[in-house]
Amino acid sequence: MRARLRALLNRRVSRKRGVALIVVIVTAAVFAAVMTELMFNSSVDLEGAASARDQVRAEYLARSAINLGRLAIKTQMLIDQNLKNPQAASMMGAFANFQLADMVPMLAKVFGGESDERAGLTSMFGIEPGSLKGLGVGANATFDLQMVSEDGKINLNCGAGLNDQPRQAILYGVLSALFYPPRYNPIFEAPDADGQYMTRDDVARAIIDWADIDDQRYSPDGKSGGAEDYRYDVGKDPYRAHNHRFDTVEEVNLVRGMGDQLWGTFGEMLTVYGGCKVNLNALKQEHWPLMAAIIRATVKDDQKQNPVLVDDALLGQAAQQILSLSQMMGGFQSVGQFVQLVSNPAQALQTLGQNNSNSNSNNSSSSSSSNSGLQGIALDPVKVGNVATTGPRRLWRLDATGTIKRTAKRKIEVHIRAVWDTMHFNQNTTSQDPNDRMGTWVYWRQD
Repeated sequence: MRARLRALLNRRVSRKRGVALIVVIVTAAVFAAVMTELMFNSSVDLEGAASARDQVRAEYLARSAINLGRLAIKTQMLIDQNLKNPQAASMMGAFANFQLADMVPMLAKVFGGESDERAGLTSMFGIEPGSLKGLGVGANATFDLQMVSEDGKINLNCGAGLNDQPRQAILYGVLSALFYPPRYNPIFEAPDADGQYMTRDDVARAIIDWADIDDQRYSPDGKSGGAEDYRYDVGKDPYRAHNHRFDTVEEVNLVRGMGDQLWGTFGEMLTVYGGCKVNLNALKQEHWPLMAAIIRATVKDDQKQNPVLVDDALLGQAAQQILSLSQMMGGFQSVGQFVQLVSNPAQALQTLGQNNSNSNSNNSSSSSSSNSGLQGIALDPVKVGNVATTGPRRLWRLDATGTIKRTAKRKIEVHIRAVWDTMHFNQNTTSQDPNDRMGTWVYWRQD
């Protein structure tokens, strides 16, 4: 009996010991799970805080690039102010049309580029790398900036308003001339996303009707064109016409007929900011179709059968040559000079050669240019004055990027796209300096 009781007692003790072991194991597992969860949450919070920190850093790097662009615009305005002196402009010659914005990407690399980029650029100027203090924005941080002028584009908002027939007629004429070349036939012969066909005339009218505030279809002859019926509300994603000014240039994609092909072909030559005249000095070389459209829209009535106008290849070649000559001359000093160059290229180049005959090399270069085969096209000075202008740039589009590299394959970027109008009156500034009241942002997007 005693042996049995002793055996039973031993069994009970061993069972209790087994339960205790299980309790310890379960408790350890729970603690391990809790600690793992705690460590995971802590790492997530730490990563989120670091991402938020780098997001703020990237944003202010992009803003730093924007401020660098503001400084370049202000400096450019001072340069333009000094170049109003004809003597200073003649001394500058081909550099009279110098734009500091062309050097901004390089300046951005000097101040906000990586160490090897800063070293390479400073060495170009004969500066020992690392000798200048204050360059760079910290480890794994960079910013970039691109600047272009919006003045050398067609302002689509010139068709806005109520019964502003003169400005609408000018815009319609330039758009029609831009769409005219036969090489664009495949674009207008294909249906849009809703399966509808639009002619060149339809697209030009639709752009004006989108921005004006009436419900009447635009008519070039000033007569009633009937009611606007572009059927914006019958597609898969129905909407209504804006019947007001374009808010952004991308809004033109909503206009009937403006599909991806038209946007890809002409989008870079369109804007919704500034005045209603294209600045000839701001026209980029690759935008020569717009130069050809200006010529086509402003010719004298008796020039309709001019061989250059009839042959689109010849007109395109003439437009490219005119833009090249403009760069050689340092830009057009006036609209009249542009009219003279297009109407009588040989005489205009001869005059240019006489004005720049400070050396035999200049004379030889101008004489060779005068024999370049550029044919004259008589332009109407009044029409040109309604469409084009010259002078300093007014509008600047800035595209800034701030970048923080987290790892070799991960980075945080903030983009700021903005448009600065140097002639827009700033009503929100508290500064007493009158210079701070001229110029403001008319577009700002951050993502």
